[in-house]
Amino acid sequence: MMMRALLSSAAVIATLSPAWAQPVPFDMTPENDLVVQPAPQAVPGTPTVTPAPVAAPAAFERPILPFDSLRLTGEEDKHGIVVYLTEAQAAAPATLDFSFINALVVAPEISSLRVRINNTEISNTAIASSSAATPVSLPVPAGILRAGPNMIEFRASQRHRTDCTVDSTYQLWTEIKSTDAKLVLAGAGLAPIQQLTDLAAVGVDAQGDTALRLITANGLADAQAQSAAMRIAQQIGLSIRVPKLDISFADAPSEAAAPGVLDVAIMPAAELPAELEAARAQASAGPIAAMVPVATGAYTLVISGPNWESIARAGDALLTAAPASEDRPRLDLPYPLPMMEEGATASMASLGVDRLEFNGRRFTTTMQFELPSDFYAYRYGELELVLEAAYSRDVLPGSEIDIYTNGQIASATPMLRTEGGLLKDTRIRIPMTNLRPGRNEATFAVNLQTRSDVACGAGWTGSAPTRFVLSNNSYFHMPDYARATTVPDLQVLTGSSWPYVDETNVPAAIGQGRDTVLSALMFATRLATASNRMINFTVIPEADLSPEQDAVLIMPTGAVSQTNIGRTGVAAAGQPGAQGGDDSLLDQFAGGETSSPLTNVESWLREHLGVDTADLRLIPPPDTPYVPGAEAVVVSQTHQPEGGVWTFLTSTSPATLRAGTERLIDTVMWREIAGRVSALAPGDNEVTSVPAEMVSIVVPEPFSPTNLRRIAANWFSGNILYFTFAIVLGAVLLMLMTSRMLTKIGRPS
Repeated sequence: MMMRALLSSAAVIATLSPAWAQPVPFDMTPENDLVVQPAPQAVPGTPTVTPAPVAAPAAFERPILPFDSLRLTGEEDKHGIVVYLTEAQAAAPATLDFSFINALVVAPEISSLRVRINNTEISNTAIASSSAATPVSLPVPAGILRAGPNMIEFRASQRHRTDCTVDSTYQLWTEIKSTDAKLVLAGAGLAPIQQLTDLAAVGVDAQGDTALRLITANGLADAQAQSAAMRIAQQIGLSIRVPKLDISFADAPSEAAAPGVLDVAIMPAAELPAELEAARAQASAGPIAAMVPVATGAYTLVISGPNWESIARAGDALLTAAPASEDRPRLDLPYPLPMMEEGATASMASLGVDRLEFNGRRFTTTMQFELPSDFYAYRYGELELVLEAAYSRDVLPGSEIDIYTNGQIASATPMLRTEGGLLKDTRIRIPMTNLRPGRNEATFAVNLQTRSDVACGAGWTGSAPTRFVLSNNSYFHMPDYARATTVPDLQVLTGSSWPYVDETNVPAAIGQGRDTVLSALMFATRLATASNRMINFTVIPEADLSPEQDAVLIMPTGAVSQTNIGRTGVAAAGQPGAQGGDDSLLDQFAGGETSSPLTNVESWLREHLGVDTADLRLIPPPDTPYVPGAEAVVVSQTHQPEGGVWTFLTSTSPATLRAGTERLIDTVMWREIAGRVSALAPGDNEVTSVPAEMVSIVVPEPFSPTNLRRIAANWFSGNILYFTFAIVLGAVLLMLMTSRMLTKIGRPS
């Protein structure tokens, strides 16, 4: 019976949108009493009247950048973005409009900006716009755009006007503003989105954001409605393929269709407003998720049903029609993003790197890959780059190949030969210290110092011969690594949504008020888009939270009960705890420290051996509650003694919680979240993180002795004294066993 009902609902959903979007048939029957008039003859002496020009077809503009601006730096750089189009939009005549401005030191005669769409180059423009932004309008050849995802790539080749040093390459940049970058599609009727499969065509606005306007009957006041909304918001975020959603409440559909704005009506059928009355009958019969045309033309998604249970099921149609799959990349992640499991390899070609012949001073390229949530080898493991490259005899000693992981230098390999060199199967070992669960960035950089650059004659920066060649058959090899998860660790949460993503039911306690609910929706959606997977949240009262279960709390600090505030890792008002707010910032220049022999020893160990005194402790100090600063948004994670992992998103009030969450989910800020507590104050440009002292290690099942050995290797690498004691203990046991064996065979000495 249930299957029959679901099939009936699916049939209704499948037929609803096309029925509403069906055009009026074109009538070719002759009109009654039609009389053909002869062409009028011009009267002599009467001036000829020129007919009014035919109006040009309407144009539909689609902003394309999912961020504020796109900045191309150095001598060679590229950046791609993804734009989703409907079938009608892809077939329409199109131009790509943008404007760019560049650094004054960029030599225009030897620097160029190339634009590629779906791997087809459509433009090669000289970079000569240092005084003011130069507008560019590029006709897109027919047949290049396609329905669904389209990759637009900007590539800059820049050379310095007068300087041939490596340092001068840091002065080179070209910037494209999001407000000017757009696809202009010619034709009428291109704005409507009629099918769920085209949901990602909502895109972004001129600032690079995507807004979700929730039209609800009561502001999602009850727990069942909030649970359904948290599920649907995640599904929309994954379907639209954006990194984040700016969510707000609305009373009615938007006044007009606007790129980057999606109205979503989430409510039972009986409560649908008059503007959406056409969907009421179908929603009363069963779950419905469909794009509904409204009088204003706004992009309007209706997710409804007889009750909230059916509404939650209706949202599943979104990911069925527009799944979060590899062939539907996120707007800001156009290049491949493979999962690097144990022993995996990935060539540079598979990571989006082209074969290179380079005649400059510094070349960089960035690749991305993912690691699982239980990656645990950041203290002892080494990633390997098997390099196939060559450099000319013009290259001097002092040149080097640098590898950066997540923005931090990880490896530096000097080029020592003076007669040129072939780097065939050259293995560069890269410590995995800066790698993290989730998405990682690896940057390959070559710094070249050459004999010919010493003279640096006029025009030499661009006319120098090829001095470095890189084959994209070079590849990364991931070793076998330990599989375990540390808690608390917010970096694991923001990278992979662990531990919630694999659970069938995650309790969520949400505070009162619309701002708090919106904060919960935005936070849940950001977790989903970061891990590319759904989390099954169930909203419950705070009093029903169990410390044995993993859970999420989202509410102002003052709204948390005294029973649970001590379990969140954040101090209540007036409670002593770890220093927070502006105090740590003000105290960084505080004097009064006295030098002692112990202080000198600590400094020597840190500078010469890279050993911190924290690595020499036997028993770590307890984690004291964090005292948040005024109006700061704080996210903390705690491991309960009973076994549950709690994540707490909070601020001083619902308004500051919402404002802080909107900033925290930005990609740059999101990737800075780490430790057991991370905080972002209104005036801060960076996230402040507090590392965990008391850390637990969660070992996956089934148990493996080999994995346990690798876990021990990583743990001992960060606990030197325990490693020393283990060696001493092992030596003592070996001595005792040897002594006992010799005694038994009659040779006691």
